[in-house]
Amino acid sequence: MSGVLRAELRKITTTRLWWIMWVCIFVLGGGYATLPATVAVLEARNNGTGVPFGDPGLVRSIYNGGNTLSRILAMVVGIAAMGSEYRHNTLASTYLATPRRFRVLLGKAVTLLLFGLLYGVTSVGAGVLVAIPFVGVNGGSFFLNQPETWRSLALGVGSIALWTMIGMGVGILIKNMLVALLVGISFAYLIEPILSVIFFLRGWDLPLNLMPSGATNAMLGVTSPVLFAGDHPFVWWQGALVLAGWCLLPAVIGVLSTVRRDVS
Repeated sequence: MSGVLRAELRKITTTRLWWIMWVCIFVLGGGYATLPATVAVLEARNNGTGVPFGDPGLVRSIYNGGNTLSRILAMVVGIAAMGSEYRHNTLASTYLATPRRFRVLLGKAVTLLLFGLLYGVTSVGAGVLVAIPFVGVNGGSFFLNQPETWRSLALGVGSIALWTMIGMGVGILIKNMLVALLVGISFAYLIEPILSVIFFLRGWDLPLNLMPSGATNAMLGVTSPVLFAGDHPFVWWQGALVLAGWCLLPAVIGVLSTVRRDVS
């Protein structure tokens, strides 16, 4: 198994995609994290209220503000890691070198989860760096004395890692990498956000909580309306279960179909 992991790590690290996504997650994820922070400051000024960062859920929204973008980029890495095997016709030789297909796919899944954790730490770290000047200048609290804050940070990292499984699953199910990228990005950036906005505006908390974004918000304990958080979200473990279902379903279906599929 260690040989499979080394091979899969080498496949990813010998390309430029992984570190380009790493830089994008840090820069763009940090930019996304400024949205809830800026909105909170503007609302406090318009309403004439005092400290804009007195709500722990709002501060957690800043810490995980880059999650919206980072999870999609992590999904793209997952799609590309599997889709490149089909595109360059290397999957057949991989299976010949390691006849047990499940071991190959497990090694790829573990590798992608490791990179997902790296991206998650980067995204959350960028959010924390953004929060420091906003919260500090406005006299707010970082709520680092609350266990819910640390849980949100840890789950923020884990949620992005799980999204790589969506990418891997889509990449397995759809052999054409370009089509797989189009389907994955369209769902994550177009279809699912539109549905989430509709549910949010209509106040339909249950369907909102069952969507990937709503489940992630509930899992992370964020409350910012910029992230379309529900008024009555699931508790964190319910959100985690829903998100795990969204993340693992395509991967499980893809693995089951690939183990039995002939490779050309």
